[in-house]
Parts: sequence; structure tokens; C-alpha cells
Amino acid sequence: MTIQDFPLAWRWTQSSHSVLPPDVLARIRPLSSAEAAQVHASSYFPHSGAADSCSAEDETSVRNWLRRVQPDLGARVFIGWSEDLAVETSWDIFTEYWSDFCYPSSDDVTIVPVAGNWRLIYHHYEQFEFVT
Repeated sequence: MTIQDFPLAWRWTQSSHSVLPPDVLARIRPLSSAEAAQVHASSYFPHSGAADSCSAEDETSVRNWLRRVQPDLGARVFIGWSEDLAVETSWDIFTEYWSDFCYPSSDDVTIVPVAGNWRLIYHHYEQFEFVT
């Protein structure tokens, strides 16, 4: 599936929402339904580490917070909206354009690293929770 065929591509390709640069779009890889289901299943894990949270009201403050709790901008991450909708991209892209991935009032989004032991959850009521 190409990014243009991804059901949520309008978030990044339509001027009514946001138009990401072509080189950024090229680095967002839609996952198949089967891959998205695996990401969804793997996003639930018991945690004993501390949780950190951030209100998602100010884009710059959130970006700074995200990059503080996970400073590896090159990390590969899965971003999932449901059991059948997910993409893979870099932490750098997610943190730069987070508000285009996480819509208030409608989205509950889980972000998990391809390799790692943390999880970021965006709640539709505009709250992030980072868990290790």
C-alpha cells in the first residue's frame, strides 16, 4: 500500500488539513492490516516503570517534551490508531508533526518503538502518557 492509498493519508496530503513535504511522506510507511494487528497486540504490556504525562495543548511544548522523554530522533516507531490502521516512521517525523498524527476528540493513538521498551499513548482528550 502506498501512502496515498492509506485511509488516513488525507491528514498529510490535503490542504484542508496539512500537506507534508514529499520527502517526509516518503518516510511514512503504511502497514498492512496484519502488521497493524501485530502492532496493536504488542502495544499492551505490563509496565513497572514510571509514567510521565503531558497536556497536548501547545505544539512546541509537546514537541520539546516528546524529545526530552525519548531523545533518540532516529528511532523507528509504529503509530497505531486501531487494529487495522498503523504506519511506521521515525521518531523525528512523529515529534515534528505529532499534531498531524494525533487529532483531539477523535483519536486514541499508540506509539511504540520498533525496538525498545517504552510506549507513548495519545488520548483523545489531549493528553500524552509516556510509559517505560
